[in-house]
Amino acid sequence: MSISQNKKVSVVVPNYNYGKYLRKRIESIIKQTYPIYELIVMDDASTDGSDVIAKNLVLDLKIKNPEMNVRFVGNKENSGKSIAQWKRAFAEAKGDYVWIAEADDLSSRKFLEEAMKGFDDPKVVLSYTESMIINGAGLIMAPNFRWSRDKEKTGHYARSYKKNGDDEIREIMAIRCTIPNVSGVVFRNDKKYMDYLDAAMVYSQVGDWYFYLRVLENGKISYSKKSLNKYRVHRESVTGKNRNGQTHLEEICKIHEMINEKYKLSTDVKRYMIMEEERLKGRMEK
Repeated sequence: MSISQNKKVSVVVPNYNYGKYLRKRIESIIKQTYPIYELIVMDDASTDGSDVIAKNLVLDLKIKNPEMNVRFVGNKENSGKSIAQWKRAFAEAKGDYVWIAEADDLSSRKFLEEAMKGFDDPKVVLSYTESMIINGAGLIMAPNFRWSRDKEKTGHYARSYKKNGDDEIREIMAIRCTIPNVSGVVFRNDKKYMDYLDAAMVYSQVGDWYFYLRVLENGKISYSKKSLNKYRVHRESVTGKNRNGQTHLEEICKIHEMINEKYKLSTDVKRYMIMEEERLKGRMEK
């Protein structure tokens, strides 16, 4: 038996107007092959009635599974940012590990089992699996996200690995946010991460990237090449609605500057960073 099976995982489902996806999302969580310590369903003052759906789903789970530690947490006012809900997730979580399973995504039954293997190394602070892309109807649009994260075709994601977080930043995370979706990530629970999330809120477009960078300063990263997270890309996505080209570019440049100041980077990585900025500029000018 792997020692990872003894670990307490808090699963937090942040929701905002994703009522139509909630039932299947929660089903994909409770069907995990890895035991869950607690399930917290959060609602960020939805306007589509999904707060009621969430409450009813939680009540139903309590009736059918009285031994399950499950609860609903709601906001009276919308926080306006996904990052604020991530901070709430860490504040509410009582487990030793936190999986932020966003309400519009799905996961394969073995996602958590695979991700938790990473924490058999006590120095790992963040463990994630490859993501497939699904559409609003749940159909698979792409088997993985490697084509988007490794545009330079370095082969970085050809195999599963564990490495120092600083090395991951220097090699590829300096170029762009290479963790495509928080639903594919399990974090070691550390309350100081809430400070990182406070700092991330100054970014409207790349707060997730900033947060991952700060977490990786604390230890190792574990990556599984198995596509066990199902990242839903659809028109109602909060990320898509909030994307602004000029602001996005400015924030990426700011992150690049921060990384350049902190780390000694290779000539190739510096060149790739410049190419990434130029690529985004070109897209805006079309």
